[in-house]
Amino acid sequence: MLDILFWCLFTIVPIVAFMQLRVAGEYIYQVSLVNVTVVSLFMFSFIGTLPLFYFLDDYRYNSGIQDQLLILKVLLYSGINIVVFLCGVIFVRKVLGFRPVNFNYHEITPLNTLQKTLLVAIFFICGFVLFAYLQKIDKVAIIVALTESVSSAKEYRSDMGNSFEGKYHWYKLVMRDIGSLLTFVAFVIWLNRKTFITFITFVVTFSYSAFVAVMATQKSPLAWLLIGLFMTYFLVRNNGLIPLKKLIPFVAFIVGLLMISYVFFMGSDSIGSALWSVFSRAFTGSISPAYFYLEFFPAHQDYLLGRTFPNPGGLMPYEPYLYTIEVMNWLFPSLAESGVVGTAPTAFWGEAYANFGPVGIPFVAFIMGSIIAIVSYIISKFEINPISIGFTIWLILKFRELSVSGFSAYFYNVYIISLAIIVVVVLAVRGHFRLRKG
Repeated sequence: MLDILFWCLFTIVPIVAFMQLRVAGEYIYQVSLVNVTVVSLFMFSFIGTLPLFYFLDDYRYNSGIQDQLLILKVLLYSGINIVVFLCGVIFVRKVLGFRPVNFNYHEITPLNTLQKTLLVAIFFICGFVLFAYLQKIDKVAIIVALTESVSSAKEYRSDMGNSFEGKYHWYKLVMRDIGSLLTFVAFVIWLNRKTFITFITFVVTFSYSAFVAVMATQKSPLAWLLIGLFMTYFLVRNNGLIPLKKLIPFVAFIVGLLMISYVFFMGSDSIGSALWSVFSRAFTGSISPAYFYLEFFPAHQDYLLGRTFPNPGGLMPYEPYLYTIEVMNWLFPSLAESGVVGTAPTAFWGEAYANFGPVGIPFVAFIMGSIIAIVSYIISKFEINPISIGFTIWLILKFRELSVSGFSAYFYNVYIISLAIIVVVVLAVRGHFRLRKG
């Protein structure tokens, strides 16, 4: 009986979602904020329930994921999350009438000299912040992994992120996010005008962003940087339409790159082991914590009723509950005792459940779908130039994180606010801020 219910959900939800995308005016093979977010939700919060349900992933099974009924609930909540999310998108576009303006690469406007100079200055600031950050850590994890051992690198990896002494998110904002934006912008400039100067500019910015992505031996940042460049290319060259014959070899390349990183940085002892690690991490790794959320709330912790929401400046009378850390500490108390700060993030419906139980999932999904639809409308109105294209790609990559993280951070997101200010300032340097008609 459970098998029948599982396969009904597993087949019906994608069909319904595909029909909803068409109603919303989206195409599954097109680069867009809505499309990439939905595809990510399927990849990282839906597909992985299949190997979990049939206990095909030994690591996840041994960690405690052994109840098929609970896994079926995870699939149900993931399906509801996706379908209602798209209902929010359709509501904004069909009922409120906020339909995005179609992208047209023929409308790309080059940057002026002052704008380019400002971008160069921002890049030097990124370099300075990276230098300051490296001065605050004992060793760079990737160098340790290459010169000493993988096990030694794990400790320094934690020191460079979760256990970093200082406000790491500000360093990350400048080093990774602004750096990635500049890399996408430089790539657009080079695609539009292939000269030696534009090529060198792109190589320099890409080398910087690639180093920042791998310096802590993290695997996904470099992959997403390359995916961002891939989407940028087809947005500029083909109005965002990605041919299947181009997509398949690129996906194979990304998988191969991740396999290599598992061999060198995670100690995988064979290609087969590395390949399984890639698929396990990609498809089951992000949705597995949701299983434990269903165990933890409300049996061991009452529903949080909004306590996970950010509290900027301490304006509200509560301390935000770090639910991803608390769930991880509950699962692996030995890690907390050893001083390692671990997290157990999952798709954004997990935070909705932790706060409000099952009823919160469709409510939050509708809101987030509406927000993304509105954001996609706003950015489509920007004048098409390297800055707006780079920002669009960065936003796509930022919002796709809803498939592997919570939703409340988007209510007050210093990354989005900061980059939006930078983009508006650089665009305004032209003399006036131009919006497209349509």
